[in-house]
Amino acid sequence: MLLPVVGAYVLHARSGEVGTVSGHEGERLTVTWGDGRSARVARHDVRCGLPVGQAVQEQPRSLRPSLGEGHVLELRTLGGREQALVEFWEGAERHWLPWENLLPVWSARSMVEAGVRPPGGFAERFRLRQLALALQHWNRTTGALAQVDIDPLPHQLHLVRRILQSGNLNWLIADDVGLGKTIEVGLLLSALRQQGLRRFLLVVPAGLTRQWQAELRTRFGLGQAVIYGRDFEISDPAQWPLYEVVIGSMDRFKHERHLDLLRQSGRWDMVVFDEAHRLSRSLYGLSYQTSERYHLAAMLRGLTENVLLLSGTPHQGNLDKFEALLELLRPGPVWRERIQQLRMEPQLLSGMVIRNRKADVTDAHGEFIFKGKVTHAVAAPQNEEEQDFDRALRRYLRHGYEASRRGRQSLAIGFVMTIYRKLAASSVAAIEGALERRLRRLQNRLREEAGVSEVGMESEESSPFVEREEEVTGGSTEFFSGETEMLQGLIALARRLRQHDTKLQAFTGTLLGSILRTNPQERVLIFTEYRSTQDYLVAALERLTPGRVDVIHGGQSLEERAASIERFESEGQFLVSTEAGGEGFNLQRRCHILVNYDLPWNPMRLVQRVGRLYRYGQQKPVVVFNLNVQGSLDDEILMQMYGRLEAVAEAMAGVADEYREGLREDIVGELASFLEIEEILAEAAAHTPQRTQARIEEALERARQAAQQQNDLLRFSSGFDPNALQGELPMGEQHLMAFVEGMFAHLGVTVSQKLYGGRVWEIKLTEPLQQQLGLKQNQRVAFDRSVSRTAKALLLDGGSRLLKLLFETAGEYAFGGQIAQAPLQGDGTASAVLRWQDDRGRSLSERYVVLQRQGQGVEVNPPDFSVWLLQPALDEPGEPGMKAEAWPQFEDKLHDLLARGASDELHPAGYDVTGVAWGPVRVTGPEGEVGSGGRLVRS
Repeated sequence: MLLPVVGAYVLHARSGEVGTVSGHEGERLTVTWGDGRSARVARHDVRCGLPVGQAVQEQPRSLRPSLGEGHVLELRTLGGREQALVEFWEGAERHWLPWENLLPVWSARSMVEAGVRPPGGFAERFRLRQLALALQHWNRTTGALAQVDIDPLPHQLHLVRRILQSGNLNWLIADDVGLGKTIEVGLLLSALRQQGLRRFLLVVPAGLTRQWQAELRTRFGLGQAVIYGRDFEISDPAQWPLYEVVIGSMDRFKHERHLDLLRQSGRWDMVVFDEAHRLSRSLYGLSYQTSERYHLAAMLRGLTENVLLLSGTPHQGNLDKFEALLELLRPGPVWRERIQQLRMEPQLLSGMVIRNRKADVTDAHGEFIFKGKVTHAVAAPQNEEEQDFDRALRRYLRHGYEASRRGRQSLAIGFVMTIYRKLAASSVAAIEGALERRLRRLQNRLREEAGVSEVGMESEESSPFVEREEEVTGGSTEFFSGETEMLQGLIALARRLRQHDTKLQAFTGTLLGSILRTNPQERVLIFTEYRSTQDYLVAALERLTPGRVDVIHGGQSLEERAASIERFESEGQFLVSTEAGGEGFNLQRRCHILVNYDLPWNPMRLVQRVGRLYRYGQQKPVVVFNLNVQGSLDDEILMQMYGRLEAVAEAMAGVADEYREGLREDIVGELASFLEIEEILAEAAAHTPQRTQARIEEALERARQAAQQQNDLLRFSSGFDPNALQGELPMGEQHLMAFVEGMFAHLGVTVSQKLYGGRVWEIKLTEPLQQQLGLKQNQRVAFDRSVSRTAKALLLDGGSRLLKLLFETAGEYAFGGQIAQAPLQGDGTASAVLRWQDDRGRSLSERYVVLQRQGQGVEVNPPDFSVWLLQPALDEPGEPGMKAEAWPQFEDKLHDLLARGASDELHPAGYDVTGVAWGPVRVTGPEGEVGSGGRLVRS
């Protein structure tokens, strides 16, 4: 028979006495009975003596780690063997275990009820135990320790906490551009990994796969994040379990061959869709028209219980499409019917959508983090040469558009004409190059390449189509009679223009001259749509500041783009980027000036350009300069359109007391997402400027109405509440440092020097720790990832073996500190972990709380306690000031917190008291309260 561990409670089968095992000799046990007698008894004469509710520690008989501490929920006998159902405090797991392996221990609560006096030194151990619990809870509920240099913002912590404490992991995150969606997802995935979830699939636009991989690897240490089709291929579905964190392009996955493989990939713990508004399903009459991307999402929905959708523009002015996204979060006929009643029941969104606005988010100190944006127009008047070229180009375009209204190639011709207009508005170099390619095509009579079929082509990892528009040449036959001669004349005029380019002169002379006179070292980000314009600008800037010009574009690898940005931020001055190159990169750390050398026809692209600088971390107001050529038809239309866009946004923002600078920018982004204006601009050549402007006004009004509808609906979403975290115990990196320093002192680790402003420590490990961790004696440890690389130090984040060991040591029963007599406020302090579960009994949410008794009330998470945790604690001498009869007040408060945290999807699962501390008895005297040690305490 299995022998019970020394210290186990046993029940004598005949006498009913309960005792404690104090030794073994063969099949006989030495037992100390309740009256103090010791006796030797046969193993078959004793049974399990554990009462329900007893705190226990599991003692494995092999080399595997212990399951930890918990309490007995139930007892049973199966096949003649007695077992105990134990709920363990770490992870809230429940297991039926042999009672012989369970060692009874004292819980903090039982010590208080039994009147146990804490031994000396327990105040410091109580502090370290509570720090360990609070920091690990902070990490589990926010993922903050996954990467301690992230410095998460309140709205990011709130978002992760909102999801984890909701009882449901299916959400649409509709944050504005620039609020850190990758950080939010990384924090959430890190927190979910703490809860045992492992398999994550991220479905993202093709151009962002490597960006997502870099973010997850460098910021969150998810080195196992791999890209499907780039880092690995699947030849046999049985290979899928080899990959835990997979990133894939939605346009690769939607193809039937990849879709078939994906169907066999098994269950995923969570599937994340970035740019989820691309998953479109529309209602036409009584039937749905489903895109291939939505079909992909619906298929993956069947492979996971948890879906996360990311989109800054989820509504898009189309309620059907928005409802289709919500149905991915809540599938099934019951929810479909509720979602279709969204206009009548918009409060549904509070449990499905989280939306944070730039205008609302703050830093940890409650200060708004966005400093505002100023836009200036820089106009270059046309000179005589430019007017000649403009007139000649308009003639060519007019002939082309006339040809596009007749004949077999009409669609292709009109498309090419529109591209030439965009190129002409970008730069003389862009249009000259395009005209030369067209002429060579006609002269060489090359094999006809795809003309209109070039439109909408989508390459997996190449730059978006906008960068490749200038490659489109159309067929190898003339669009209209005399086109070849007209092209030759246009090209000759364009070549002469390079010497008289007023737009370039306004840029390099007037604009940059003004900027550099103010600050000769000022860094400037320049955006253009086209590579030919980029090359043109780089050549001009190199003449101005040789060696200080960098580029990023869609043809570069991720590493090449990252290297260009690093050079720009360290020693460069000008960074010339195409939209494809700048997608996904954040440049706010060292730059606040943006020049739009050309203006995109799609207003959302301009918002995304500004978003490279106008985002969290920007310490200055963003200054935007828009260049245009006066007299150019398209330039003037674009400037008027953007001017009206800003004016409408300002009118919608209003000037009420709650108006903030960021609100206008939020609304500009919303309006831009609804503005479908490229068709109007494409047709502008055939209409009067007045008719074009009227159509733009109509489009703006439709966008305004759509934005208003979206706002009316999404105001029911969950969002950042600056007061939401006020009730939580404040935790931060300073608490991590305080914990590590305290544990080093406890374990005999010497801190010989603190470097890099205290973020890097040089330490000497003890010999036992060296052997346990497999490390040398002298080490450098860091609390910041960026500094850790520079200092070549071990990073103390959630993956650190050293930090894990410190947490484990502080959490061991033998470490002590479950109770303490310490100089804390109030009439007693108790800490506990509360837990909630779903309707299947799975643990979903937890909360670490500190309760402080103040007279007849109990305060939750007093801020003073968070401050107290930062310094080493001393024991408070004197008679214990808290008695067992005070405990019911704490218990009532814990049940009240469990009830308040419950919802339809979240049910109370229990609580564990992790520590209790109190001060000495205070005797009321004539001049105030006198502690038992004689110290006067003013009342």
